[in-house]
Formats: sequence, structure tokens, C-alpha cells
Amino acid sequence: MSEKLFRIYKKFYVDEVKSHALLCGDLTANCSKCNAMGLKLDSTVCPECKTPFKYVTFRSLTGNMPKILRIIDQHPGMCVLDYDDYKKATGALRAEDLFKD
Repeated sequence: MSEKLFRIYKKFYVDEVKSHALLCGDLTANCSKCNAMGLKLDSTVCPECKTPFKYVTFRSLTGNMPKILRIIDQHPGMCVLDYDDYKKATGALRAEDLFKD
């Protein structure tokens, strides 16, 4: 039987995602909550603020698919998010926050 990845759509609270996401680049990652930098791509907890990572997103899919597959295998409870969706949602949240007062 062949396994493939499928994108799915699910409603999330942006605040929840933003405070529990691991933002990955090509070599290192950062915590979306406290912006701690230089984290390992397989981190499950932020070493600075001790936030558990429930979500992971990669700035670029190019060349990172093996890492994504490894994260899915090693941490099945962690949800992989599309980075563009993450940026749009968090950007919209920041815009809303500007106009609240």
C-alpha cells in the first residue's frame, strides 16, 4: 500500500497556533511564541519559554519534504501547517489587533 501526503483543511484558533508553532527554515527553526532562534528542526518544546510545539511549518517546501516526512513519523501528534496559510492568518490577526483600541 502506498502512503502519500494530502493537504486537509481544518479550523484553528489563530492565537492557539501562533503560541504553539515551530517555524522552520532550511537549517534551524524558531519559536513563534517567544521568537527564540536557532532551535533544532526536531524540537518539541521551546528551550527558552518551555512552550510545547503542537504545530510546525516550513518557510519553504523545496528540499524540506524529507524533514517534513520525518517529523510526521517521529511526532504524529504534531500538525504540519502550510506556511503561507500561517503567515496570512497571523498577519490578519496583527491587523485586527491594531484597530481594536
